[in-house]
Amino acid sequence: MPARDGLGLPRSQRLSFSGSLAELHRDDLTEDGVVLSIGGAEQSHVEVGDPGFLLHDYLIRMAAVLQTCARERLSAGGAQAPQILHLGAGALTLPRWLEHHFPGVEQTVLDIEPELVEFVLDHLPMRTRPHSLIADAATAIAPGGVLHGRTFDVVVVDLFNSAEAPGRLTSAAFHSRAFEQVAPGGLLLMNLGDEPPMDFVRAQVASLLDTWAGPGDSGDSGDAALLSAPADVLEARAEGNLTFAARRSAPLEQTELNAIWAAGPHPGDVLSGEELHQWARPATRGFPRKTSH
Repeated sequence: MPARDGLGLPRSQRLSFSGSLAELHRDDLTEDGVVLSIGGAEQSHVEVGDPGFLLHDYLIRMAAVLQTCARERLSAGGAQAPQILHLGAGALTLPRWLEHHFPGVEQTVLDIEPELVEFVLDHLPMRTRPHSLIADAATAIAPGGVLHGRTFDVVVVDLFNSAEAPGRLTSAAFHSRAFEQVAPGGLLLMNLGDEPPMDFVRAQVASLLDTWAGPGDSGDSGDAALLSAPADVLEARAEGNLTFAARRSAPLEQTELNAIWAAGPHPGDVLSGEELHQWARPATRGFPRKTSH
């Protein structure tokens, strides 16, 4: 297996912001898998030599949304390449997948750890290096921040996986500013994580739906948004990750929702419209009726 033998793993790097140790080591679950761990916790999986392969459930769901709801936009030619912003870097698994499927895109990756992106790319290079910014995500998109006033075709937020996330990254103000980074017709994708009874994620989704229905956008926010996750996570029987997605100024069609559901993984579900509002609001804690796909 030359790809694996040539990596010279494991490798490690002390991260100056958190003081945590970042490590790259082989993952024996797959043929050419490499895992990034930070502070001993697994963060990302990269399949060396096959950037189109995604191991984790939430990334597969994100990819299904991108393939279904943003394919035309990300495939568009012209003088201006489609622009993608990633808030949170990890091992750049999704940027690698996007580069593989949509080679014309231009990607910007932001992370608060000054050494992380360079460490990852030194050992797991990409064909085209993304633009790299070192900053706190909430500060970067706030007024006066390095990204304030810019818009992107896709904004990916992958910053935290639990209710222990810093308040500056879970506030209504952060949601509103993340929304402002999305160009009209563009897509916001967020990775959220929680454990039963899912109170944290419910509150996050409710806040995002309120933000999505703000000034400048017409219609029901639930018609332009979705939540995709394993069935036991949506039913608050297991902890896990959930993918929230919303398209600015363009409702999601039922055919698109059906395609995202069909892409899996299964068992899982895709909530939108009134079902999504019911799931998110504490006053309607009964689980929504399943929609036929």
